[in-house]
Amino acid sequence: MTIPSIKSRLLNLLPEPVRNSSRLLTKRGRLVRKVKARKAARAASPHKYTDSPTVSLIIQSFNHRDNIETIVERLRLTTAQEVIVCEDGSVDGSEKAWRAQLTRPNDFVILSNDLHEIRTYNRAIKLAHGEFIGLLQDDDIPPTDPSWVDDVVKLFRKYPKMAILSGWNGWTFDLTDIDKSIGAPVGPAELFRDGRLDMMDPESKIPFQFVEAVGIGPMFFRRTDFQALGGFDEQLSRPGEPGIWLDYDISLRAWLSDRWVGVYQLKPFERNVGGQGTVMFGNAVRSANFTRNLERFKQNYSDHLPSVRAKVEGLNEQLVPRSSQ
Repeated sequence: MTIPSIKSRLLNLLPEPVRNSSRLLTKRGRLVRKVKARKAARAASPHKYTDSPTVSLIIQSFNHRDNIETIVERLRLTTAQEVIVCEDGSVDGSEKAWRAQLTRPNDFVILSNDLHEIRTYNRAIKLAHGEFIGLLQDDDIPPTDPSWVDDVVKLFRKYPKMAILSGWNGWTFDLTDIDKSIGAPVGPAELFRDGRLDMMDPESKIPFQFVEAVGIGPMFFRRTDFQALGGFDEQLSRPGEPGIWLDYDISLRAWLSDRWVGVYQLKPFERNVGGQGTVMFGNAVRSANFTRNLERFKQNYSDHLPSVRAKVEGLNEQLVPRSSQ
């Protein structure tokens, strides 16, 4: 007979009130030992909590569990000190996978129930403590080269009035022939094949230029500017709907409040890994949202685009042409 079975037989000989109390103490004792062991492991860890990270990275998560381990591995290569996941009601085990990966003191998982990106990003940025906030999506895999985060910090430091910076694409709008196109892309977005930036910052040599608007992601904000702008406009979607145009909208609001918006070039992310969520899980809603918000965008910003374009062109004059190499 094993020792545990002997203990169980002896315990059953005790009066019921004493037996129940003993079981509770045994269960509580196991819990105490687990907690103490976890606390000891955390105390020995080289990763310490900071109230003032330089960069916080926020990931919108919705049913791309197979990407999670790689995303975290790539984020750990960077100098970002804080990682926040908006786990928005996945049914594929993503929540458990994030919890297994995010074990550092400045790692957070926010649980919500299919509210979609506008509201979850707004909530997460209120939690974030980073001076600069980067927004990512769970179907995009970051590059192995970690300099994409350091370059963001350099550019924000160089241009104190810059509120928003994207590593995906910029945009020059032309709303006069909307049935064919909303304008022209500017930047390194893989979707646009030849989207090479023509200019660069003269000191850091980072490929970079100012643009009318930029897209997620990665999309970075100076946190104080994001707060001053009031965050993403929640009128652009109902809870559970995609927020198409949320990034262009806040970009134009930044320009109209005398803040600047730019795009820089980095080693490319792997895009739509496992499928683009808004297309896979609700393309009809996405299309309706796009059309509705486009009309709203035209009403709010069409008259302002010429002045914004003039600001962009003037600021780009301080940059230098990028080498052809």
